[in-house]
Amino acid sequence: MTEINLFEELKAETIGSTVMIGNNIFHPETEEEIENAEKVFGFPFPSQLRNFYQKIGYGSLTTPHNPPKDYDFCNANDILPPFVAANFAKGILLWEGQHCWMAEETYELLEPGDLPFFEVGDSNYFLIIKPESYMPNAVYDMGGDLIEDSFEKFIWRLYYEDPSYYMKNW
Repeated sequence: MTEINLFEELKAETIGSTVMIGNNIFHPETEEEIENAEKVFGFPFPSQLRNFYQKIGYGSLTTPHNPPKDYDFCNANDILPPFVAANFAKGILLWEGQHCWMAEETYELLEPGDLPFFEVGDSNYFLIIKPESYMPNAVYDMGGDLIEDSFEKFIWRLYYEDPSYYMKNW
């Protein structure tokens, strides 16, 4: 799957200023907002995450493509706004007007250069990307274990397989 096809593969639909993927709501980001976040972070976001921010934005992916009738999901599964991810990576955990939060103890688990882009839930557990690694688009848990070798495949599996597939081995 290439970067260009992910948007089409997810069958994203733009309604006003909101991007819908099934029942999942996303909020687009401008190029300027992405660039400002990259300045805070200190280097560019990995290509697949950046492309997602450009074409889809940030939001929650909690409902699969074809949910069962009584489907209920209890985690956040938030793809963080670029500015929030950059702030968290730099240890900026509190700021005026914030709507996301990371526990200090959680921040201390990050390695330099880790980009927490996905909140699993409760502000204590995030998934990360390591932009300066040999696999900059790979997704890891906070312990450094590889979840997916591609951000795009990670997103695809959340939607087409199970929004909690990454927790199967926990």
